[in-house]
Amino acid sequence: MRASVSFSRSPFLAALAVFAFLAVAPPAVGAEPAVAPASQPPAAVTPARGGAPGTTAEAAYQFSVAKMLVAEGDYRGAETAFERALELDPGAAYVRIEYAELLTRLGRFGRTHEARLGRLKEAVEQAEKAQTARPGNVDALRAVATTNLALGGEEPDDPAPMAAAVAAFETLRTADPGDVRSLLSLGQIYLRRGEPAAAAEVFEEIVAETPGYRPVYRLLAESLMQSNQMDKAADALREVLATEPDSEAARLALAQILADRGDHKGAAQVLQDAPEPLESVDARTRLATELYLSGDLDGALRELDALSKKVPDSRYVSLLRGLVLSAQARNEEALETLEPLLGSGPGDADLAITVSQLLVRQQREAEAVKILTGTLQRLEKEGPEGDAQQVRLALARLYASLDRWSEVETSLAPLLAKPASGEEGLGANREAVLLDADALVELGKGDEALERVNAWQAKDDDPAVVGKRVEVLARSGHVPEAVAVVDGLDPKKTPDAFLDAVQGLQRAERYEESIAPLHRFLETDPASTSGRFLLGTSEERAGHRDEAIQTFSALLADQPDFHPALNYLGYMWIEKGQNLDRAMEMVRRAVELAPDNGAYIDSLGWGYYQLGRYDEAKETLERAARLVRDPTVYEHLGDAYAALGNADEARRAYRRAMELEADDPAAVERKLSELDHAAQEKPDIQQP
Repeated sequence: MRASVSFSRSPFLAALAVFAFLAVAPPAVGAEPAVAPASQPPAAVTPARGGAPGTTAEAAYQFSVAKMLVAEGDYRGAETAFERALELDPGAAYVRIEYAELLTRLGRFGRTHEARLGRLKEAVEQAEKAQTARPGNVDALRAVATTNLALGGEEPDDPAPMAAAVAAFETLRTADPGDVRSLLSLGQIYLRRGEPAAAAEVFEEIVAETPGYRPVYRLLAESLMQSNQMDKAADALREVLATEPDSEAARLALAQILADRGDHKGAAQVLQDAPEPLESVDARTRLATELYLSGDLDGALRELDALSKKVPDSRYVSLLRGLVLSAQARNEEALETLEPLLGSGPGDADLAITVSQLLVRQQREAEAVKILTGTLQRLEKEGPEGDAQQVRLALARLYASLDRWSEVETSLAPLLAKPASGEEGLGANREAVLLDADALVELGKGDEALERVNAWQAKDDDPAVVGKRVEVLARSGHVPEAVAVVDGLDPKKTPDAFLDAVQGLQRAERYEESIAPLHRFLETDPASTSGRFLLGTSEERAGHRDEAIQTFSALLADQPDFHPALNYLGYMWIEKGQNLDRAMEMVRRAVELAPDNGAYIDSLGWGYYQLGRYDEAKETLERAARLVRDPTVYEHLGDAYAALGNADEARRAYRRAMELEADDPAAVERKLSELDHAAQEKPDIQQP
């Protein structure tokens, strides 16, 4: 079956929760830097000869004693020795560097904040004096950087120490690019300061310098993700998994990146590739979600059934399980899963809408209205207001699908009477205007519909409103004016409004008139997926079959997984019994990409019918009928029942198609007559 030209999605898909968190925890600023591989030996330090030869020798002796005492843990004695060495040789930069290191160590473990602060400030002073004595010396620079880093950790409200640390590390970055430890500290500072792009540059330098140093990839991945460099982040995470295949955090993070790209199949595969099955609830729920979104409904349901036993009170697991059952057209089971959740938590508006859609599938329209009405009354009392508006619009859409146009107007009246406030309110009012315009046209009030749409467009020149204006004009008999609106738009300056206006012509079934504007649009944007798809639909509906096949084929050559075109072209061939093998491949892929799309499943079932595989056709078309309320589906299903000799079921399906206003009622009536005629001609079987 040809799917609708407009694009929509299940209202619940937007509510699917995100479960992946990258558990990469760099050391706190001010803590010891992460262990890094040695890059090169420290620069040699020699004393700056500031004293007489005898005093210099004594200073060197006191320095040796200080280092020995540090090694033995006698820090008080070491301090005394360092102080004595500096009295004897004040210009000895190497003594100040080592002394600064000791003071930093003591400052980290002081009993009180004041004691720690005093030691760390003294450490910074010693490091800065060493740098003054030996300008450009990399060891002095490291001392300035690390002492200020420690001081900044103790005094987070004072930006000066951290700024001094960054400046020293940046100088080292140029002077000694192989100093991985310093680069690692610098990158972590940038990450903690909310500068992930700068951090990523530093970590990339470490990777380039020491590609075998695996711990940096976690930090690199985190900084790339925070700076929205997702392709690079994915590569970094793959490096993490190459050496840490059991890292669940890395798998979840990579799966999230792939899912955000729309590669749900790839995301599921990353999670399934773990050497041992992932055990955490987050990981298993993410896997179930990705399997569902990639079309593997059976796999998703297996995961969710197991999770339901592990976390029986998880609302999300129940919600997702209900969606999977709904996509499988197991409507009663889906209702049993979802109805008890109504009113139990966030997302109640989406849940009520989903339940109402399931009830409509079951031809329980009155119950669907009751669910939405009850939810609306509760939300209007308890809020939030946006959810109440969402349910009110869903109720109006339900009435519209049932051709109860007066009730559409009644349900929309509160929205139309209330001034819009904020983007959410503006959107709700806009959709109310569009739905109300449909109701007015159906009730024979086209001029009033046009007046309301024009008034809205005057204050909010939204593309959807432009498209509705074109549709109302065309449906009200003002086709030249509708075409003039489209012709007056510039496809280059306002492409969205132009395409919406063209779709207005299509919704009014003015397909021939929409072809020329679409060619004009594609002159400005020849690669437009939407433009080419709309052109193909207009060509096919206007009777230009060969041109439509050419348009869809070219589109699919560039976008092989664009499922609306896969289904449309596949159904065109199936309908005529042409290229059935290729057509079936296309509609199977469309169903895989959108497993709850009843139109696609109808195409697949009709393909089985054309191949003479009537049992598979019946089973598939029954599923389509449980997903969509469409006369074509029921007519196809009636044909499948008739081919299998099930006349009673065929009659029921054909009568349902007539109730839903079959596209060709005369053809359906003829099929019903043929069934009755065959029954009359069938000889009675005499009992012995």
